[in-house]
Amino acid sequence: MELKEILAVSGTPGLYRYVAQGKGGIIVESLADGRRTMVGGTTKVSALGDIAIFTTSSEVPLGDLFQTIYDRQGGQSVAVTSKSNPDELRTFISSVLPDYDTERVHQSDIKKIAQWYNLLIAAGMTRFTADEAPAESGEPTTEAPKSAKTPKTGTKAATKSSATQRTPKVSGAKTASVKNTTARKAQ
Repeated sequence: MELKEILAVSGTPGLYRYVAQGKGGIIVESLADGRRTMVGGTTKVSALGDIAIFTTSSEVPLGDLFQTIYDRQGGQSVAVTSKSNPDELRTFISSVLPDYDTERVHQSDIKKIAQWYNLLIAAGMTRFTADEAPAESGEPTTEAPKSAKTPKTGTKAATKSSATQRTPKVSGAKTASVKNTTARKAQ
């Protein structure tokens, strides 16, 4: 399970795992109890892999922040809850992200970070950042190895010969003008 598959659905508590695309929206599964639900196409849904936290110099992806929390906590859940006072929240976020932007990161954001982290730990997630080993090797992971590709010899000749044998499908009036043009060139 990767962080880009985990979704936060607007208006509903908790986190959800993407399951499939439905007719009217997407089908998601709750991380807390495993229940599946349909989320409509007009509902705001955010993938955790796309969320970042503001710092004074740039933005830190949420996955990197979760990995830092995981490393500092030793894989345990955090003690900060939604009922923690503002000083505890600021102390928590300062310990894991010292240069967070105090004006743009609100208390509600810190509460969500702690709540989401605890939900992910309870769901058994231990790795929050994507492995970048395939990207560092310089070869895309979606393509087949070069030795497995089919040779491209003869493909241009085959398409040219099949194109000359086809006759264009046009309406009756245009067909007559095409024939007349062809007849003039032949004379």
